[in-house]
Amino acid sequence: MKTRFVLCALLAVAFWSCDTIPEDEYLLIDDSTPTYQGTGHRILLEEFTGVKCNNCPAASLEAKRLQSIFGKENVIIIGIHAGNLATTDEKHPKAFNTPEGTELFNFFQLFGVPVGFVNRLDYDEGTIIKAEGDWRNIIPSELERLPVAEINLIEDSYNAGTRELTVNGLIEVLDTADGIPANTNIAIYLTENNIISPQTMGDKSVNENYEHNHVLRGSFTGTYGESVDLSGGSANFSESISLPQDAVKENCEVVAFIYNSDNYEILQVNALKLN
Repeated sequence: MKTRFVLCALLAVAFWSCDTIPEDEYLLIDDSTPTYQGTGHRILLEEFTGVKCNNCPAASLEAKRLQSIFGKENVIIIGIHAGNLATTDEKHPKAFNTPEGTELFNFFQLFGVPVGFVNRLDYDEGTIIKAEGDWRNIIPSELERLPVAEINLIEDSYNAGTRELTVNGLIEVLDTADGIPANTNIAIYLTENNIISPQTMGDKSVNENYEHNHVLRGSFTGTYGESVDLSGGSANFSESISLPQDAVKENCEVVAFIYNSDNYEILQVNALKLN
């Protein structure tokens, strides 16, 4: 009951806030503040964005705020740069668009940014696309669901010369699972934090020292991942990727998720920070 009271109090602050609040006034949980204790079922928030999108910094702040409320271990973010606002020009020398991000943008028929997916819910209903104002309404109830599986990740090896990174992992079906879809895929993405590069801001100015985080840099398994057989209760995997030449390994994370390939709903996700 005490945990639920803390959660309700935090949600009240979250719902009362608006996107125009300066970043330094956003609710950030520190070590002295009780954090939300979830069920183990995690959220993947796929945030579609672009360096020339003036509304995208506010959406990124909202994603950061929700992650602060519910914990980085419970809400995992991927910033997917795609669309016509994720292109370079004189003021934006880097755009961070990737083949995978562009493929997702086109496949899900997105028409602009910022928008997002919360565990890719509601594809069948045609409402998979969620505006930033919707995220705060969906995440709390989604986090109350019982986890159907766990994904464990470890960094197996890294070759500094070739920049090839290999990760190993284990997917385990949990007792709480009421069946795992027969058509399940695993997808593994690479993201990077702390990238300083120009971004158009809400007032149309360009912040040349903007910090981009959770930026999708590539995929170990392709855009849609690979089929995985969990009928036996578990499955091991090992995948490799060559890090982009401009990527800083220590700023990167590996995000692995399993999803129902019939309706794209994400069943579980986990992230591994690289050293």
